Amino acid sequence: MAAGTHYELKPDYKPEEFYRVETGVRKSGPWKLDITNLVIGSTLPVFTPVQADLKKRTLVPVRNVKVIEAYTTGETALSIKIKKDSLAYVGMFIGNGKKGAEVTAIDKTNKAYDVLTIKAAFGENIAKDAVLFEAAKVDGTAKKNTANFVMYDEKKVESNGAVLCTLLMQAYEVKEGKLVLPIHELDKVGLTSRFQFEY
Repeated sequence: MAAGTHYELKPDYKPEEFYRVETGVRKSGPWKLDITNLVIGSTLPVFTPVQADLKKRTLVPVRNVKVIEAYTTGETALSIKIKKDSLAYVGMFIGNGKKGAEVTAIDKTNKAYDVLTIKAAFGENIAKDAVLFEAAKVDGTAKKNTANFVMYDEKKVESNGAVLCTLLMQAYEVKEGKLVLPIHELDKVGLTSRFQFEY
């Protein structure tokens, strides 16, 4: 290797145990992923919450974002710092059940967090570690999609052909703090007692 050569290599992936593996139950058959607003070439992590259509055998990812620094609303407060690796996209509505906002830009340049730019002030303060959901409308009162399953394994988003996924329909002692993507409280209701979260 030539002197001064620097390689940006990712370390080998090491499986993380998010739940008691022996309690996990996979759902039969492949499920087709809706790749709308997903980045081609990106990878959806293990335990991505999804809303599956049981008749069509299709699924959409459930988008939640975790706020990593308290947000104080105000006329000029148009930035929200969130945990990295979210599935947020420009044009998405975020909400908390009472208030909401439209995402107009996403800055991913910081290694510690991403910054959402919103079109107008959120309308109320947001606590650190709060989980916001993708809302159906800009008012943020209703969730667009609610999880009823999670993804069993990671899946690369491909543009050529169908992206087929395996679903996990049961898991106990889920270590919530280790999950890559946050789970909203409403998703826990949608996942029912088939999933038991610890912390």
